[in-house]
Amino acid sequence: MGDERVECSDLPEELLPTIVKSLETHIDFLRFRSVCNSWRSNCLPFTPASPLEFPHPHPQPADLAPWLTSETAPARAYLIETTLYLMQRLNPSTSSDHKGMLIKVDDTNSSRNRYESNPPHVLSNHFNLLDFRALELTKSYTLKSQLCFFPTRGLNKVIKFPNSARTNGNDSAIFVVYSNGKLGFARCGDENMSIVGGRCIYDDVIVYKGQLYVVDRWGIVWLIRLELELVPFSQSIDGSDLCSPKYLVESCGALYVVDKERRGRHGTTPKVYELNEEELGRWDLVNSLGDRAFVLGYDCCFSVSAEEFSGFKRNCIYFTEQYGSGTRVFNLEDRRFEDLAYFQSSHLAWPLSNLL
Repeated sequence: MGDERVECSDLPEELLPTIVKSLETHIDFLRFRSVCNSWRSNCLPFTPASPLEFPHPHPQPADLAPWLTSETAPARAYLIETTLYLMQRLNPSTSSDHKGMLIKVDDTNSSRNRYESNPPHVLSNHFNLLDFRALELTKSYTLKSQLCFFPTRGLNKVIKFPNSARTNGNDSAIFVVYSNGKLGFARCGDENMSIVGGRCIYDDVIVYKGQLYVVDRWGIVWLIRLELELVPFSQSIDGSDLCSPKYLVESCGALYVVDKERRGRHGTTPKVYELNEEELGRWDLVNSLGDRAFVLGYDCCFSVSAEEFSGFKRNCIYFTEQYGSGTRVFNLEDRRFEDLAYFQSSHLAWPLSNLL
């Protein structure tokens, strides 16, 4: 009895709506609809929610955009969500097929949104999600102005909180790290962006284990409480200075701080610190990432296994610069930098709604 297989078409139809309600992502909907005709007919095509509107981080003078700004209607910006997936073939035919690839998917329904793929031949219109295992790695966010729908400049990071897919959009809030180090906050529906966190210079913000953390230029990590109070979570990193940007990244369930420019006997090189789980608030220096590679960018930071992904080197940190200015790779083993003209794996995107 335990070896019997049930065909999808034999499942009670009343179960299908319950299953559909538990689907959270675009990938989930596409995989469900591609199983069989019966399931496809019971699940309407995935319709991404309209982008949430928030106060523009740089309010426009009324004389520049009078149709968008007024005393009663300040300038607005759209929050654009992008999801990064690992795609692995279920039945690889060659050794190279064992390696996964990164897919960046924009989950908005804006007609003005554009998708790009690089290289363009990696995916095709015959791409079948049933041939792949899809794993969501992380999400990133950008703010696009109503005026031109281009990404808003002058921002180092935008995150949404809570970041659960089940959170009602009207209950969402955003935290923004400005390029000048200020920390902004706004709830959906607010008229203006608020500046929080005093006069510190902040570099990065992250949601880690359901909590909000922000790191300042001195390497002090702060816990952001719901009432927008910032509480010191750790001491400053030894030897840190105001000239070195800091990044927060989660890897294998642990929290790391990367100090981008630390002066030492090998010149100016990055340093990596891991949060000590047994002695919270203490950072331990990390000399090797093992098989992992860190990707640190202006929109998101994440960690991957070089063994599982094509195009990544183990024990390396990839610094992706804003607005396509190139990528620098730091190898922790030989303590050297390498310049990449273009980082293909981190810029790959595709309109998955057209693939099935």
